[in-house]
Amino acid sequence: MTVLQELIGDQSLVVWIVLGAIGFLLTWRGANVIESTTSKISDHFGVSQAIQGGLIVAAATSFPELAIIVISVVFLGDFGVGAGALIGTAVFNILVIPAAVSITSGDTTTTQGIVYRDAIFYMVAVLALFGVIALGVLGTDGRELARITPQMGVGLLVLYGVYVILLAGGKSGASDMKRTESTNVPKQAGLFAGGLVVVLVGVESMVTMTVQLSEALGAPSFLVSVTVLSVLSSFPDLLVGVKMGKAGDKRAAVANVFGTNTFNLVAALPIGVILAGGVSIGFLTSVPLLLFLFYTTLVVVVMAATDFEITTEEGYVFLAMYVAFLGWMTTEALGITAFLTESTLRTIVG
Repeated sequence: MTVLQELIGDQSLVVWIVLGAIGFLLTWRGANVIESTTSKISDHFGVSQAIQGGLIVAAATSFPELAIIVISVVFLGDFGVGAGALIGTAVFNILVIPAAVSITSGDTTTTQGIVYRDAIFYMVAVLALFGVIALGVLGTDGRELARITPQMGVGLLVLYGVYVILLAGGKSGASDMKRTESTNVPKQAGLFAGGLVVVLVGVESMVTMTVQLSEALGAPSFLVSVTVLSVLSSFPDLLVGVKMGKAGDKRAAVANVFGTNTFNLVAALPIGVILAGGVSIGFLTSVPLLLFLFYTTLVVVVMAATDFEITTEEGYVFLAMYVAFLGWMTTEALGITAFLTESTLRTIVG
């Protein structure tokens, strides 16, 4: 039971949906404040555009996902809610945000650093998570359930540390460093802290709505999280990307996508595993989703590497792929397809 459920008790589904919508607006507003303050503080200290997009802003805009995984584990006791949101967010970010940037701001130029460092490392992160889940099967009696231990979570966090080192030490991280006009850092830090609190309150409402919606539909919470909750939590990232693109920072917007997804998979998710003291996840559930995520990323990387540009036409292709993903998840929820079986969906437990 979430904190919100304990405070107001049982309510109708309509009430929970309204509260979830309010939570979405709070998360949206709080994420905007977080993004704005981190950007101003980064500019004040002369942090490069590449590091801002790939590391600082990426981690800041990923706070809703981090809050979801913490709340789902600590207060709800349902790791599936957080895991579903993170996987759904990864698919949303990699397809919808580059598409939105290229469609709203025109053809988006990438760089070798973005393609050969950020994108490739993100693919390594996906494969590392897949490998951890596969290793988790060895510690169980059967092939359908994988046990992810806190030690495995620490290993994924170490991988994120390697990414931070590569990003901070890369040529792109030092090539465009400029110290801008002075910023009131204490004020911005205070606004940043306030934004975090607002996001926490908003995420709490959205998670509660997700749980209630799952119970009303009789669907596994994982499926509701991988669609509804992930879209709601990713919307601030989408707005940040479009804003960066219109401001002329298209490369930073694309770098932010890979940085955000890398943070979610090998930082936020392992934190949830560690807080839960280890989790069990259905192997037959994770395999199709991770393979879809991997090959989707591969398509994006190949298109981004072609003339180091994501065209508007390619953006529409990405949107079509995301619509196909939502269609797949819908057919799973309705029982039309069974790539993700009911039994494996319900084995995502803490």
